[in-house]
Amino acid sequence: MLLKLPPPPPTTTAATHKWRFGYGSNLGLKTLREKKNLSVDRYHVGIIKGYELYFMPGLNEYVEPAWAAIRPSPDAELHGSAFLIPNADADGLDRQEGGYNVVDVEFTTYDGEVINVGLYVPKKPYVEGSSSEAIPSYRYLKLLKDGAREGGLAQHWLDMLDSVEHYITPPHIREKTLQLIAEFHSDDTRKDELWSAEKLAQHDGSDPDNFPTCTSIMQYVVQINKEKWIFGSWKGHNITRRNLCQFQGKSLDTNDIRYDGPGYRPLPKLCECSEDEREYLMQSLEGQLHRGGKIVAQLEPFLADQS
Repeated sequence: MLLKLPPPPPTTTAATHKWRFGYGSNLGLKTLREKKNLSVDRYHVGIIKGYELYFMPGLNEYVEPAWAAIRPSPDAELHGSAFLIPNADADGLDRQEGGYNVVDVEFTTYDGEVINVGLYVPKKPYVEGSSSEAIPSYRYLKLLKDGAREGGLAQHWLDMLDSVEHYITPPHIREKTLQLIAEFHSDDTRKDELWSAEKLAQHDGSDPDNFPTCTSIMQYVVQINKEKWIFGSWKGHNITRRNLCQFQGKSLDTNDIRYDGPGYRPLPKLCECSEDEREYLMQSLEGQLHRGGKIVAQLEPFLADQS
């Protein structure tokens, strides 16, 4: 059954709203509304001709190795969702999708309605023979598959998504991760170091000379390799809750809580996380350790909240 929203009220016009097309993380209506906090007035599923889906390398090869991308292909069809949102929401989404250009194209719903929409096309075009492809994370691929089923995309598109492999941490990477953790626990200069949330917050990147930038994943405080970029929201912060919200498709802005905000404690209990959630947290830790980060302490409030 196709998911679509009825026409908006007469006050919704081209001057106040814009159409955008989702084929990756912007595909599902639930995600658009609940995770991205967009006010969706209309929603249709259908196709755009002349483009095909692939997965390009993401920001971190250890936890989110790939994002959805598209490339021109004359005989291909791209299946996804068209959604109408207020201009302010569209502008915000465009900024969020900073690695893509918005290109005006023709979209056709499965019911035959034709709509001009803004399509996110990677700024770095795909070049046959030199551009790389990558394997998406379990979380990201599940987001696409859930959105496609929610919207009622064509069965052959669902089958195609089901056939895509997801990233699994290679054994040698996990072995090295466990070795780095073991080295921390056997290092007399580090193993007993316990940080408070207040101390972690001092390492938010605002004074890196005196307080090297750190983040915290599960119980571990990791000093970030200063040559590597990380999200500003990760700095000086335990990101376990944030990672879990990301995995669960919840709004990060609404549900993530910094140490001085109400509801910060208790921190998530690992024993209450699913196996897939714990694996995502471990991959997040790997994403820092294998890019030059170093465990420097454990976070006392996280340890305390596990009991």
